[in-house]
Amino acid sequence: MIEPSANYSWSGKAAGVGQRARRIWRARSYYAHNSDWLLSVYQRFLLRLPRFPLPLRNAMRRVRLTALPEELYVRLGSTDWYVLEEIFLDKVYEPITQRGLSDVRNVVDLGANAGFSLRLWQTLYPAARVIAVEPDSENLKMCRYNARTDSGEACFVEACVAGKARRVSLDRSGGAWKFAIRELEHQEEESLPAMTLPQILASCDVHGPVDLLKCDIEGAESELFAECADWIGRVRNLVVELHRPYSAEDFLAHLDRAGARFQVYYQRSLDDGSELIFLQAADDSVTIHGMAH
Repeated sequence: MIEPSANYSWSGKAAGVGQRARRIWRARSYYAHNSDWLLSVYQRFLLRLPRFPLPLRNAMRRVRLTALPEELYVRLGSTDWYVLEEIFLDKVYEPITQRGLSDVRNVVDLGANAGFSLRLWQTLYPAARVIAVEPDSENLKMCRYNARTDSGEACFVEACVAGKARRVSLDRSGGAWKFAIRELEHQEEESLPAMTLPQILASCDVHGPVDLLKCDIEGAESELFAECADWIGRVRNLVVELHRPYSAEDFLAHLDRAGARFQVYYQRSLDDGSELIFLQAADDSVTIHGMAH
């Protein structure tokens, strides 16, 4: 869902415009109502023209997708819609949805953003407790709006996750979907807690295995997995977005150093240069549907 660079020839630009137009047109089938689809088109104008005083900018609206029984909430003019379409139209997490994960009781979502991934986990595993960890208060408010009311318990944690506990700040320059952890430089700047994963699990009264851990924390994963030896053995399945310069080789080396044994069953590069990697604990017996091990 990253918009492509404008650094190419006119023929390349025309091809890119045509590709985007076809994508937008095909997206109609994913929306329950044409009005929802048209709102998604208008959302692109809001993002393309950030300085224009267009109506509905910053408004919250409900959107109905054909694949979900309940509506989702989005903030117009924000990056919410990019995340929504990445998860439910592009199906970025499909490799995990195609696995027959059994007995899923605890799901930890690190970097829950506006709650769309939270809704996905609740839909896939309705009996599970989902721990949504998000450092931004406005994003976390959206998580609460987007949580299903008829599913398992959700626990919301307003914090960063890190390898060591401390106070940190946020780099907000990348927009609401790319808030990144930053060390405090001045006492008067915004400050929020960075918690270790064991602290987060204890705060939500999770003492058993973590059946699925999703991690998209904009670069802080390098610190998190460098210090994972005391908790990684509790994790059955991992979905991690790796941001440069932290590579898949670095990540797997950290897991190996921590004594963890995982099997990589899917890996892909994303448009922004990051990598998405899916792993299952080597000793976890999970039925696989339609995918090679």
